[in-house]
Amino acid sequence: MSGTSAKHEPYAGKDLGEIGFICTPTMVEHYCDGLAVDRARYRNPTYWDKPVAPAMIVGEVDGGFDGARFDNAFGNLWMRQEWAFHQPIFPDREYRRTSAVIDVYEWRNRTVVKQDVSLYDEDELVVRGTHHQSYLLGQSSGKVALRDPKKKEGVRKFEVPDGEPIASAARSIDLEMCGVFFHGNRSYHTDKEASEELGFEEVVVGGKMTMSLIGEMLEHRFGRGYYEGGTLDVKFTNIVWPDDHVTAKGVITREQDGRAFITVWMEKDDGTVVIVGSASALS
Repeated sequence: MSGTSAKHEPYAGKDLGEIGFICTPTMVEHYCDGLAVDRARYRNPTYWDKPVAPAMIVGEVDGGFDGARFDNAFGNLWMRQEWAFHQPIFPDREYRRTSAVIDVYEWRNRTVVKQDVSLYDEDELVVRGTHHQSYLLGQSSGKVALRDPKKKEGVRKFEVPDGEPIASAARSIDLEMCGVFFHGNRSYHTDKEASEELGFEEVVVGGKMTMSLIGEMLEHRFGRGYYEGGTLDVKFTNIVWPDDHVTAKGVITREQDGRAFITVWMEKDDGTVVIVGSASALS
């Protein structure tokens, strides 16, 4: 690897700088249409004096930083996402965001980039996130070897906790929805040929979509308490494919000092768990 390439690719401690961010009405439209969410919820004021974007529009925030990803994208997958919400995002408002590579670590046969990002309204923190993106740097062609979902340790051990169930959110995610959600851009989340180029046999439904469905469930249940004090920490355990029917679920396991703590997960109809995690919100 040349010195120039080494500087371009991610390494622990790398400052990715600052860039602007505007949530456009088109972003909101694609989010709602792609996830089959009622757009009317975001056309009128709810808890504030002006309309806000969906809470999970934060999925757009950590992209666009040059040098955050390895050039060899073969087999790359989302591994984990963590978010802490402080304020809502308002469409058409100018924000600024900063980012850095916190760590590059090995996990099984993958190399994982841990990237932090913070979004600010002038000097006020709006949301902070941590993204874990995994890569197969030792492979650049052929097929990605995927583990059998039924043989994964974490899935075998997952048990629904005791507590108060919250209303679930279910979707059948088809290829058209993927195309809309990802703004019509060609990628392995929208196009089979592009997916095959990265070693997958089929389009990979983006983790941004499935994570957002969990966020929708939490936003419905907690409203302002999720926007202004929510947290979300999810791990992606299995791939979702087009036409899979998935259900986001949650159980409030305890409430303390005005905050609800929730175990969240997503599963397919056959019981395969595709996301596990935790969340909290002001109650």
